[in-house]
Amino acid sequence: MSVRPLVVAAALVGACLAAFVIAALAFASDNRLSATVTLQIAPRGLGTVSVQPADKNAVSECEANQGQDSCLLTYDRGQRVTLSASSDAGRTLASWSTPDCPGTGDCSLSLDDDATSIVALFNPLRLAVILSSPDSGVVSTDPAGTPCGDEQPGDANQCFEFAPGTRVKVTVASKAGHTFKGWNPGCEPTNAVTCTVTVEDEPTWVGARFDADDPPQLPTTISVQFQLKRGGTGTGRVSGTDLDCGTVCSREFGYGKSLTLTAAPDQGSAFTGWNGVCAQTQTTCTVPVGPITSIKASFDRDTSPPGSPAGLAITATTRSSIQIAWMSATDNVAVTGYRVYLDDAAAGDTADTKYAFANLKCGHQYTLAVDATDAVGNRSARVSIAGSTQSCPLAARVSGARIDRRGRARTLFVRLRVNRPTSAQLLLTRQRTIVARRLYRVKPGTNNLRLTISPRLKAGPYLLKVTLSNPDGGTLRLPGVGILLPRTK
Repeated sequence: MSVRPLVVAAALVGACLAAFVIAALAFASDNRLSATVTLQIAPRGLGTVSVQPADKNAVSECEANQGQDSCLLTYDRGQRVTLSASSDAGRTLASWSTPDCPGTGDCSLSLDDDATSIVALFNPLRLAVILSSPDSGVVSTDPAGTPCGDEQPGDANQCFEFAPGTRVKVTVASKAGHTFKGWNPGCEPTNAVTCTVTVEDEPTWVGARFDADDPPQLPTTISVQFQLKRGGTGTGRVSGTDLDCGTVCSREFGYGKSLTLTAAPDQGSAFTGWNGVCAQTQTTCTVPVGPITSIKASFDRDTSPPGSPAGLAITATTRSSIQIAWMSATDNVAVTGYRVYLDDAAAGDTADTKYAFANLKCGHQYTLAVDATDAVGNRSARVSIAGSTQSCPLAARVSGARIDRRGRARTLFVRLRVNRPTSAQLLLTRQRTIVARRLYRVKPGTNNLRLTISPRLKAGPYLLKVTLSNPDGGTLRLPGVGILLPRTK
């Protein structure tokens, strides 16, 4: 048994039919406990859709392929059906309205929802133009469409054929004695002689108003059920006009409505795509309802670590601190922070891209590292850099001094401890007169310095003075050390 398109002669009857379709879909959507479900089949274009198995009323074919016409079939919930499309000569199936049925082969699906709409989009579709007065103007299109010939729909004054989804610029040229006043809404902008419309219905109607005429009355189209689905190992929310899935995942819309959907993954999940309808990288997807009646947003558990921070560098040092900075890391969801390490031990966490290590030892070298983390604790590989605090202040002391006498030779031995490499000068003085001196290069630790004493110096008390060059500027003078110089033998 087949359902053929109903020819409507009066606008009132057409409006009633549209209301019947809407009411039927609404009833099916609200009656959630029903064991039966409604399948709406809507061929758009000059073609036919057959379905196996037939529904409870033995309906197995739908030719209601334009305008206000579609077919409503009744099945048991969970029934799996297969839809096949056949077209008139010179026409082909362009697509099914659900991404679950890619390509142009048969479409198989399970009827698990209260109401399901499947649109079969054929190629070409017709763009039909109604003028408020038939002799008021002439319409042209860019790109140029193929004239519809004898298959001109309804009250169309001009008709062109295009592939589904074609964006068409429609331009009107007024005839002598007539003035163009505007387009019906749907071809935008309405107040310019050229408007743009997307051909996606059968037919896609455009109306032009002239002079003091009323706008043309354009035929109405069908309403369809749009379904949001979620998939994957993660969780998230998908929302749009009158839709918020998890609570409201299915809603009826007029054919051709532009619907914008937004996917928001929950913490710990990543959005992974719209099953091919929009790019995976887009969390917002805009679709025309009708040519598309179902879309799935996928969320997966986030197991991907962020990329390692780049550009790690030391930006400032003091004797007790080192500051590092790095570039922001990237992640498939979002980087939530960074952990810094001092000699492989965790030293702190920050949401900033810089960190200052404090309370460090002066003049000490450290290994500094950082990694990035996301909301679920996935961590990037660490990046590291070696850095040193500024040198400690110069410190020195004389830890010992003695005279070695061998015959007439006397030598002063001085043990000098320093913490930084520098130069030191020993001065042996008596009554503020320098009697012996020598300059030495010294290194960190204990330095054993020798100062030869002239045999001519008399025995008695002397004063040893030590002066060091301070690498930070100036000199460091140590307290004097008393030296008793023995007689020569």
